[in-house]
Amino acid sequence: MGIFGPTLSSEALANAGVVAAAVLAVLLVALSTYGRRRCCHPSIRFVVLGASTIYLTLMSSIITSLRTKSSKPNCDGSDPLTGSKNSDVQNMWTLLLWILLILTIKGNADTAAAAVGAAAALPASGDVSVDGQRIRTPVEHLIQYGWVAWLVWLCLPLAGAKWLKPSNVSIFVAFCTLGLAKTLLKLAVSWRASGSFALGKNARLIAGYMAQLVADDGDDGQEPVPRYIVMGEREKHVEASPEGYRVKRDVLEDKFSALVTLDRVWRLAAHGDGVLARRRGLRDLCLSYSLFKILRRRLSGYPLADAGSGEALDFVLRGMDSVGAAVDADRVFRVLVDELWFASDFYYSPIPLCTFSGWCAAINCLCSVLIIAGAVAVGWIYQVEKVVSTTPYTVVTFSLILAVVVVETWEIVAGVSSNWTKMTLLGHYIRHEPAWRRSGCVHAALAAVLRLTPARRWRDKMGQNSVLEPRRFRRRAGLLTLLSEQFYGRAGLMRSVEVSEDVKDAVLRALLSSYGRPSKGGAAARRVGGKLDWALHGSQKSWAWDGGDDGSSNTELILTWHVATRLFEMKSTSPSPDMIAAAHLSYYCAYLVAAAPELLPDCAAWTERRYKEVSEDVRAALAGKDGGGGGSTAARYERLVKALSAESRDTVLRRGAELGRHLVEEYAEDEASACRILADFWAEMVLYVAPSENVKGHVEAMGRGGEFVTLVWALLLHAGITTRPDMGGAIP
Repeated sequence: MGIFGPTLSSEALANAGVVAAAVLAVLLVALSTYGRRRCCHPSIRFVVLGASTIYLTLMSSIITSLRTKSSKPNCDGSDPLTGSKNSDVQNMWTLLLWILLILTIKGNADTAAAAVGAAAALPASGDVSVDGQRIRTPVEHLIQYGWVAWLVWLCLPLAGAKWLKPSNVSIFVAFCTLGLAKTLLKLAVSWRASGSFALGKNARLIAGYMAQLVADDGDDGQEPVPRYIVMGEREKHVEASPEGYRVKRDVLEDKFSALVTLDRVWRLAAHGDGVLARRRGLRDLCLSYSLFKILRRRLSGYPLADAGSGEALDFVLRGMDSVGAAVDADRVFRVLVDELWFASDFYYSPIPLCTFSGWCAAINCLCSVLIIAGAVAVGWIYQVEKVVSTTPYTVVTFSLILAVVVVETWEIVAGVSSNWTKMTLLGHYIRHEPAWRRSGCVHAALAAVLRLTPARRWRDKMGQNSVLEPRRFRRRAGLLTLLSEQFYGRAGLMRSVEVSEDVKDAVLRALLSSYGRPSKGGAAARRVGGKLDWALHGSQKSWAWDGGDDGSSNTELILTWHVATRLFEMKSTSPSPDMIAAAHLSYYCAYLVAAAPELLPDCAAWTERRYKEVSEDVRAALAGKDGGGGGSTAARYERLVKALSAESRDTVLRRGAELGRHLVEEYAEDEASACRILADFWAEMVLYVAPSENVKGHVEAMGRGGEFVTLVWALLLHAGITTRPDMGGAIP
């Protein structure tokens, strides 16, 4: 009898190991293949940490118990059975394989979880490793592999020369060393990356280099194509100065230097270079990569020497090819999406591909191939030699082997198809001699890799929410919705739509018109003020902007115009591009108020409280009828205007109803102009709220798949706009 009851038998302990292995395997495979962003939830990190902590201890105890039992003489004094005749020996070797397979899977999951913890601590500064983070394979893996090696050494005498032949044992031991070799490789790569100017010290180098460019441009004038660094940063290219790192001038003047700049990429394309000339997307990818490095300064907390300079944006808006070219909104946003793909993958990918380059990436891929081959070989040995004694054990064993194959295959595919690999190949391609670039074999191999699509890190979508119709964009209740809410908060409860071309066009049009500073002289303000003078200047109707004596908040302004836009949309006769843009942006801003208030100008806690008050008043006004109840659209519009205009209703609802009614009445014969007014207003609103000091909020948004406002935030950063204009607490 034990202290707490009967002592558990070895069979009961082994069964406990089966359950523990199965549960942990599911968690680790999911975390390793589905991405770091799922690791960011505290409960999941706690479960994985707890399971990982107890798993090795539990399994070691079981194996030690089985080994002791299988070594004892039988009751009649005869030697114990060996090999497949002794179930304890079989179970011991089965559980030993489970430990090894779990540890192989755990390597990826632990790297992912460690990176999420580091990303959650942003912004950071300094060059301790990568942006102040220590994104590297945990050193405790080495200790765990050492412990596994000790267990293997204990079990080897019981293998039996006639059962597990020496050749089979050698394959098993070799399989053990592959996981250790891959762990050592990741440690070596992360150590190397932490001191590299191409990665670990890159943000600091780019900060100094941009200051250098600002000083040079002041002397020499602006370059047609910015001399932004794309790749190839090495220690020999850099010199230290009292102001920080600088790139040596002779390196910049050398057209065949290993340091690749953006103007060099454009020159190669202009001179008819094969791949770069034929595939414009590759030039755009180089631009995205260079802009990502510029963005990392902001994410890492370094000063922006080029703040107020719109050189990057000017180049992008010129069409990226020639002065006077029309602005291609889709191409501009595609460059931004790829830029934030690099940022999102840098912080949230389960595989730290950014740290691998050249031969290290090839060796890592080779290790994955050998691990897959080793897992299959060990599984075949266990099947042929009948090492696994029972059907449940067989199911768990081969499920774990399959999990290892899936995880390692995913790592190979993700590595080969990633944008990091494409940039590495393009770097070698650009730096090679012209003869290499004209090689047909090189072109064919490069083209094959460049056609591969990388794993999707950035979802190009906009969340949608309607204050007047709260159920319109809500996901249906269910387990998936519950899990989505746990992972993403309120954002997980709301549906999303693709970012349309109409939205992109409206935002760029507003940017070109007002450059992100909405005012009474801005595009939307001029149009509203031209016909709806009461909305801006009327002494009795000025609430639409200034909110009376105490000033209207940005949150209230968003909700007021959101109500007005929805009411006008009900009376709209055709879904014009401007109406589509206005509606999508209006629903998106309402979504930000409800699900991501930390990205808006007002205090997040106050925004949440104000949204709750308005939402509750909407439900009271509509008496539980979503969107004003049934009937025709015209009837619903009239009921809504009447219900929301009552004196007892919230000020936001009354103002929104009156603004919506005036838009409908004043523009009854000119609906297109009203649609343009609303599209311009919402585009300028997004441009106004996007600049933010809340870098951490945008990084966390990347973990949710990205937000459209983060795209605009990056766009304005390259326009030299890093803070919102000082409007005295509200938009004038």
